[in-house]
Amino acid sequence: LIGLKHASLTAMAEGYKKFQDFDWSDERWQTYLQGLYPQPNHRQVLKFKKKWYKKTIDPEFDDTFEPPSASPNASGPSTQSRAGSSAGPPLGDDGSRWSTMRSKATICMIAYSTAMTMSAGAFAGALPAYQAQLLLVGSFVLEILAKYGLKFNQEYLQSIVLDDVGPMPIMALTVLTPGLHQTVRILALVPPFITAVLSFARICKFHATLPAFIRKFFSPLAEISARYRAMQARADVEVGLGFVIVGGVFMGRAAPICALLFWNFMMMRYMMSAWTQASFRKIDGVLSPILGKIPGINRLYDMLKRGLYSFVDPQARQSGGAHAPSSENLQFSGAARNCSDGVG
Repeated sequence: LIGLKHASLTAMAEGYKKFQDFDWSDERWQTYLQGLYPQPNHRQVLKFKKKWYKKTIDPEFDDTFEPPSASPNASGPSTQSRAGSSAGPPLGDDGSRWSTMRSKATICMIAYSTAMTMSAGAFAGALPAYQAQLLLVGSFVLEILAKYGLKFNQEYLQSIVLDDVGPMPIMALTVLTPGLHQTVRILALVPPFITAVLSFARICKFHATLPAFIRKFFSPLAEISARYRAMQARADVEVGLGFVIVGGVFMGRAAPICALLFWNFMMMRYMMSAWTQASFRKIDGVLSPILGKIPGINRLYDMLKRGLYSFVDPQARQSGGAHAPSSENLQFSGAARNCSDGVG
């Protein structure tokens, strides 16, 4: 009996290892995840993954098995998938990195503190916003170099893009174009500033040579729950900034190239970030009940949603935009799957 139990546990552990190694950029999983509404939080997404994996990939997979080292809280929304949304390696991975990169961590910490101080001055109107933006970009680049070095291969680029700070230099460069009004430049500082605060807090928490009171002071901002709330707030600001830039173009406060570059960045952001997807769902949740009751306008709104979604839908992009999702899909019919899976 002991031998059978040991063999059973070994088989379950091997199955769980295959589950962990599964390529979560799989289009079937991404489509399923994007259809879920409301978006599962970091405590729920692992349950969804297990049930989907058992139903779609391996019927023999034991979705109740929990290895001793597994923790549901270590898994975030699609930020942990290779194509996922957001954002990079699992949020707990960088802790061990910063604890061993003492000199590099110190340099990054100084760079972030300088950039955040400059940003605070820009928010107060005392310093130029574009200089603060440049300092933030430099800080992000330093962190990327500290964690990944400098290489030229696909795996390296993928790691950078999936890192939380990886896309931020791209976003910052889109708002450094000439002709942008000072108020818009200051608003554009908010997303990179939030990212800088999150990185700074995590460095402080795991920096081995810092005084204990400093590590303890910044530790709450490095917790997963706090990071997730900040990431959602950052996504909301990014989406709002996009609409502000478009309005600035019509008012002569922003150059058209700025809006074009920024919304190209947001297309990439939407495809990779669960937080950005949730922000757009909030907007749809506000507009749909209102516009859906107006004859004629409701059809125009559905057409607009389908047209916009075709830019970020993988199937539509591969087929040249010929297969835009139906309005039912854009109403997030995954809510029905949410109920049928029984995951709260």
